[in-house]
Amino acid sequence: MKIFDFKLLKELISYLKDHLKIFILAVIASVLLGIFSTSRPLLIQHAFDNYILFDNSSGFLNIIILIFVCILFESGLQFYFIFQSNFLAQTIIKKIRVRIFSKLINFPVSFFDKSPTGQLITRVISDIEAISSVFSQGLLVVFGDTFKMILVVICMFFISWQLALISLICLPILIISTSIFQKYMKKAFIDVRKYISKINVFVFENIIGMSIIQLFAKEQVVFEKFKILNSHHRDSHIKTVLYFSIFLPIVDVCSAIAMGLIVWYGSINIITVNTISVGDMIAFILLINMLYRPLRSIADKFNVLQMGIVASSRVFEIINTSVTVDEITDFKTIKTISNGKISFENVKFYYKKNENVLNGLSFDIEKNKTLAIVGPTGSGKTTIINLFMRWYQIQSGSIKIDEINIENYDTTELRKNIGVVLQDSFFLSDTLMNNIKFYRKIDDNTVYKAVKKIGLESFINKFPDKYNYMIGERGAGLSVGEKQLISFLRTYITDPSYLILDEATSSMDPQTEILIQKSIKKLTQNRTSIIIAHRLSTIMNVNKIIVLENGRVTESGSHDELIQNKGKYADYFYQQFID
Repeated sequence: MKIFDFKLLKELISYLKDHLKIFILAVIASVLLGIFSTSRPLLIQHAFDNYILFDNSSGFLNIIILIFVCILFESGLQFYFIFQSNFLAQTIIKKIRVRIFSKLINFPVSFFDKSPTGQLITRVISDIEAISSVFSQGLLVVFGDTFKMILVVICMFFISWQLALISLICLPILIISTSIFQKYMKKAFIDVRKYISKINVFVFENIIGMSIIQLFAKEQVVFEKFKILNSHHRDSHIKTVLYFSIFLPIVDVCSAIAMGLIVWYGSINIITVNTISVGDMIAFILLINMLYRPLRSIADKFNVLQMGIVASSRVFEIINTSVTVDEITDFKTIKTISNGKISFENVKFYYKKNENVLNGLSFDIEKNKTLAIVGPTGSGKTTIINLFMRWYQIQSGSIKIDEINIENYDTTELRKNIGVVLQDSFFLSDTLMNNIKFYRKIDDNTVYKAVKKIGLESFINKFPDKYNYMIGERGAGLSVGEKQLISFLRTYITDPSYLILDEATSSMDPQTEILIQKSIKKLTQNRTSIIIAHRLSTIMNVNKIIVLENGRVTESGSHDELIQNKGKYADYFYQQFID
């Protein structure tokens, strides 16, 4: 394992190019901080050797004023450095977060099938926050401390090369200790990030499915699993604490040894040959603290860098992933899409290799006609919709609109022209009106007219605040049927060229179903439509019905024709009629 991944660090630093001015100013502030900090021991040395030992109070007062001025400058520079480094960090992670979210919303649905939602949330929030520390507490601080250490060493040799060599006698031990320390710390940090991600995934999934957990009385089982994950996360953190607990005392011991040797050697020198002054010894005591304290800080900040690098590897893994539908295909895009004939020609598709869902599927939907698709669970009904929406890529065959392959159409424009009502709908934690509009710039009157046209006024009026009724997270406060009616209205307002109803009436009570059937007749007028339904009462009047089995069309025709054929469709119909 690499102790430090410079390739990822280089990729992070590339984000600085648009903020070089802020970065350079922060670097200058860091350099000046180092200069003012190291000047204080030199001033104190000068005060002892030239003023204090000779009772020169006026000269000593001048030195005190200079030290006070240095401290003032240091304070101002410290404030400026902290502000600029944090401002730079937040500006950069804002850009990274926008970039990763922009990437996520353009990934095909197949990407989210393989990526746990909680894991993606960790990437966008927690991991990016860890990256911010690379800029606010990592790079610039490490640079400043390193520069200060170089200045301190130069000052030491300037004052006394003998004392300087004694001061650095423990440095090889610290370098070896730091190298070992960083190696083990990286392993611990990787575990910390891994278990944070696992906890996020676990909590998200179980909160979403809390009703099912309580239904089966599995609260204690879930709680025990959470405790195990949380324990692993704690153990990973404790490892980092353990390594720090070993490393930091080593630094302190080395510092104490160096200081003791300075006092021992300096005292003997003053008594015997007197080539070292009292001021020199005091300056070295101060400089040793300034040398070893940044070493501790650098080790700490180096770990911050490592945690940021570990987090960035997970973030850039998503940013550098190129699996969007438009990137997979290499066709020219056509942006004008008209209402026309839909054709599936010998389409073969699988979600998992060697497990075909569609096996050479072929059928046509004529312009402004309605096609209904029925069949047992797993026959490929919803897959047809997924492929028509270009959420997935087919393995072979073609899907066409007006004899043009849909891969030639611009994906965004294609989906804008398709209205879909699914079984499970997405809801905003917002008003009923905003859920109907769903981010679109539509005035209220357009919504009122649409509601009146398809006969849903009574449905809207039953809510306490009507259009201002607040819907909870994930549609809390609405029945399943009400959710589907709102989704139906949301789709109708878009006035799409093509309409898809994916079992949109499967969870409705008879009264709501009658209401929606009347709306469907209006909505499918002058529109090419596909209806997937288990309730065959909703598709008796469509133009054409196809029956799917094992990804193939086994029957095709109108309702009356299929009843007369006494095949699978007739069996489905009579079973529902008897029920």
